[in-house]
Formats: sequence, structure tokens, C-alpha cells
Amino acid sequence: ERKELIDTPDVLEAKAEKLAQMIRESKHMIAFTGAGISTAAGIPDFRSGVNTILQTGPGKWEAQAAAKEGGEVRKQAETRVKSAKTTTSLKAYPTYTHMACVALQREGYLKHLVSQ
Repeated sequence: ERKELIDTPDVLEAKAEKLAQMIRESKHMIAFTGAGISTAAGIPDFRSGVNTILQTGPGKWEAQAAAKEGGEVRKQAETRVKSAKTTTSLKAYPTYTHMACVALQREGYLKHLVSQ
């Protein structure tokens, strides 16, 4: 079973401070991103588990795997897919992560961005 991990506010704050320090001290920052930075905009990803807390529901590959597995997992995936709130990339608005990447590039920190 895949389980999402959610940090406490204190842990998240400490990680954000560490990341900010690393960015300030970097000379050649490269961001490797994936579909996960777009889920807040309503664009579903491929790997989120059946029990995801994301409003976009389970990822496409996970939903397909659950359908093949059958039983309770299949029912759960079907329910989550039906209730998912999604949009297309043409109608989506940039997320905070998208905007942060642009700001980091404009400020000269982000040198390259690689996205799947």
C-alpha cells in the first residue's frame, strides 16, 4: 500500500528554511519537477495512490492498477475518480510552485528547469 506522508507545520517550516538557505548559497540551481507541481491547479498526475488526499484523485496509473486488481481497491478507486476535481492544462492557472520557479529564474537563482 502506498501512503502519503504529510509533515507537521514545524517540520515543514524547518525544511523550507533549509531549502531557502541552500538556494541562496547555490551557484547553479537546477529544478527537477514533475506532474505533482500541477495537481494544485487541478491537473491530475500519474502516480498518486488510491487513498490520496489530492482533489484530483488517484493518478492515472494507480487507478488503472486498481481496476485490474479488482475488489474493494477497485471500488475505492472508481469512487475517487468519479469525485475528482480536475481541469485541462489549457484551462489551468499556474500554481504557487510554478510562480516560485519563475521568480527564482528571474532573480538569477534557477539556471535550468527539467520537467517530465
